[in-house]
Amino acid sequence: MCSFSYFCLSSSSFLPDPVSNYLFILNPNSGTSIGKKPGFVKSTIETVARQSGHQAKIIFTEERAHATTLVAENLKIEEWKAIVAVGGDGTVNEIAQPLVGLDTPIGILPMGSGNGLARHLGLPLTLPAALKRLFEGTVTTIDSAQLNDIPFFCTAGMGFDAYVGHLFSQQSERGLATYVNVSFKSYWSYKPQSFRLNGSDINAFSLSFANAGQFGNNAWIAPAASLQDGFLDVVTISPFPKWYGTSLAYQLFTRQMKASQFISYQTVKEAFVETETPPMIHYDGEPLQLDTNKITVKIRPHSLKVII
Repeated sequence: MCSFSYFCLSSSSFLPDPVSNYLFILNPNSGTSIGKKPGFVKSTIETVARQSGHQAKIIFTEERAHATTLVAENLKIEEWKAIVAVGGDGTVNEIAQPLVGLDTPIGILPMGSGNGLARHLGLPLTLPAALKRLFEGTVTTIDSAQLNDIPFFCTAGMGFDAYVGHLFSQQSERGLATYVNVSFKSYWSYKPQSFRLNGSDINAFSLSFANAGQFGNNAWIAPAASLQDGFLDVVTISPFPKWYGTSLAYQLFTRQMKASQFISYQTVKEAFVETETPPMIHYDGEPLQLDTNKITVKIRPHSLKVII
């Protein structure tokens, strides 16, 4: 019986082997805990893996995008029961990229600031419980998505969310409190932007593409989004009076976002966006300044295996 926080994913296979090799890739700069005690996290993984009858290889990342390189290198060395992301959505993204279309599943130990994909999947957020789920879980297949040539698995977008993501990435302290503080300060000065979405001109506070339902920290931008329906939820938040911001935040964090005077939803397999100048975007919470003003976003149905 499933016990996910939002919905039950259909599981396709069990993990039957009594002894299996797992590759764990740790981002020591993720979230609010790993950077402070990476040695403890590493020893816990080793202990639980050994007690569960599994073998664990653990590697630390050294810079942005290093996890992607590590996955590609280690896939050539041997077959893994799973390659496990130990970190936040950015780490999950880097590790999942080279696994798209392969039979090797990704496992997730959610140690990041937001953990959007893990929360949507209903994965435990504590290390011991997440390890137990990893070794006892099942493998299912979910959709992934792509913005131009950039894969994403949770959400991507532009506008206010990308602007806040950029400022948040520059902070020395991570976590929800820092994110809320940055968002609040940015809210009062941020100006909506012009977009051409699928041929229609719009002025928007933010434009989001949701594969999973939330950004992270249970901020549900698209509560009805499914990881297995072969569609993206496009969420457009139109300019609104400043007083409405409190209501918007309440809806976001209570999973009550729905179509309204200022919020519109549509489901698509592909979307085309043009902007006046190359925009700042975010993909799975990672900010990026594009060098083009033409953006194509599309779904890649049933393309990533994940342990749940």
